Amino acid sequence: MTEVRIEAARHANPLTFLPGNIPISEHIGRLLGSGGEFVACYCDLNDFKPYNDHYGYWRGDEMIRLVARTLASHCDPRRDFVGHVGGDDFVVLFQSDDWMQRCEGIISMFNESALSLFDEQALQRGGIEAEDRHGVMRFFKCTTLSIGAVPVRPGVFSRPEQVASAAAAAKHKAKSSHVGLAVEGSD
Repeated sequence: MTEVRIEAARHANPLTFLPGNIPISEHIGRLLGSGGEFVACYCDLNDFKPYNDHYGYWRGDEMIRLVARTLASHCDPRRDFVGHVGGDDFVVLFQSDDWMQRCEGIISMFNESALSLFDEQALQRGGIEAEDRHGVMRFFKCTTLSIGAVPVRPGVFSRPEQVASAAAAAKHKAKSSHVGLAVEGSD
């Protein structure tokens, strides 16, 4: 048991203590090998970089830990898996049948809770002034969470990286459409 704990700690994200890339890939591989259905979700913060730049890494770390706590609180530890890819990127592998309601609850709870990490002026304005990735000052809304979900059915994917790529594409769809939750294959 001690060796298992040491191995788990070696691959855990030091900020959230959640499993990192290697355990995420291994778990996806196990799920694919079992032949059952599951849902792979890629979670990412909207406008996190401006928040982190404006308030500093200490408050940025608080927001990342808030994501981790919110995800964990909405998952069944006997059926679901939460991993931290790095930065503000997380993966959830749902075997719970009510995964969509769980995702909606995650987004709602996080978006509400994250407001407590902004100062009063930002709350009144609905966001902050910060530099974008090109060094231009502009307005960014308060940080929210997007989730891209991919239902994984037997025989569709053969390798963990295929599942991860599909979930990342669904996450991109959720972020670019500002819908919060995008399920691959839905309009």
